[in-house]
Amino acid sequence: MKAQYFDPMFYICSEKMPFTIRILTKLKESVDKQSLEYAVDKAIKRYPYFCIKVIRDSGELLSVPNELPIVVYEGPEVYPLGSDEVNRHLLAISFYKKEINFYTSHVITDGGGFFPFIKTVLYYYFCNCYNVQLDSTGINLYDDPMFDDELGNPYMEEKMQNAVPLYECPDKDFFRLCDGGYVNDTKQTTYHLRIKESDVMKFSHDNDGSPCVLVSSLMTKAIWDIHKNETKDIVSAVSFNMRAGLGNVHNYRMLCSAINLRYPNRMRGSETSKLCTCSRGMITVQSQEENVLYYAKMKKRNLESFLKIPDIETKKEVLGKIALEDSINNTFSVSYVGQPHIECMHKYLDAIYNHTDGSTYKTVFLEIFPIDGWFDVAFLQGFSCDIYYKAFLKQLELNGLTYIEDDVVPIDVPDIILP
Repeated sequence: MKAQYFDPMFYICSEKMPFTIRILTKLKESVDKQSLEYAVDKAIKRYPYFCIKVIRDSGELLSVPNELPIVVYEGPEVYPLGSDEVNRHLLAISFYKKEINFYTSHVITDGGGFFPFIKTVLYYYFCNCYNVQLDSTGINLYDDPMFDDELGNPYMEEKMQNAVPLYECPDKDFFRLCDGGYVNDTKQTTYHLRIKESDVMKFSHDNDGSPCVLVSSLMTKAIWDIHKNETKDIVSAVSFNMRAGLGNVHNYRMLCSAINLRYPNRMRGSETSKLCTCSRGMITVQSQEENVLYYAKMKKRNLESFLKIPDIETKKEVLGKIALEDSINNTFSVSYVGQPHIECMHKYLDAIYNHTDGSTYKTVFLEIFPIDGWFDVAFLQGFSCDIYYKAFLKQLELNGLTYIEDDVVPIDVPDIILP
């Protein structure tokens, strides 16, 4: 058995950064255990590729099928993925009061690959719990066949071979939050807030923006407001779903890359609308198929070279160090999952927040999720000082965007136990 370059690279997972995901789903009523177990049992039949465990084999960490049942447990505890508590799975579901949490490894998948499973679980849960028949448009039912592009190698090997970058963000020094004096500890903190969707869409329409572009521009202005004497540029890493560019929109694997938006210091006095226009231009050029294919080509080249390292411990040391360094290869990060199309469930849902530790080591990550007229924002950071969060709220107010503060919690994504 030999790993392919597009298989999950668990070697990047470490104690500091396990690279795991938590989708925190808040309901309007307390969770019914029986209905949730029923829903998970139904849904997992449609997504058997999430029933896996990790083994050691010939100097490699490999994922193999796991025949044990997926664990659904009650309580606030967050059990490590790969542990006995979750039957060694890299997928687990917990519930507590009005909250359902979905956990998995970010090495296996991303929001685009994970959320179809979550939609299926929630669909069956609400149908069973409330004895209703919801509209299933856009939801994979347990007996639906898989899409042709859902499994297998997600990359376009032929086109990748000759790919060259159409544009690359200038690779020069920029401002890092860990150099600004406010990254005071390692107490990972999340601020949950909700921004009125109609305000965001109107502002975006009037100012050549989009949710991701707007949040990136406002966060940049917030940092400039705090660090008035800083002369280095700001770089925002905006998560980018490569599936459309690769021609396989249903593949579940980790197919999220980053588009880097560089805001020159000379623009620090510019209006938000001007930053939005510049951001849109950078996103447009970097999201072209040529850049997607070039990114995939370089990823293949790098991972194939890592797989030649003869032992697991050395692989972990090399890739783990690179992953930590890469997490601060920007000033901050932004991710917008896009419209989930779950209108049929809105009457039962209160909020959905995405948590990940993948880009929060000594920095900030804003995860955006739209639901029922609001953008639910998880303002994730690898430290406890609230100065950047407060500065971001100030920018929302200055730009006339209505928001509601929800709560403050630890990031609390699961650890991962590997053999």
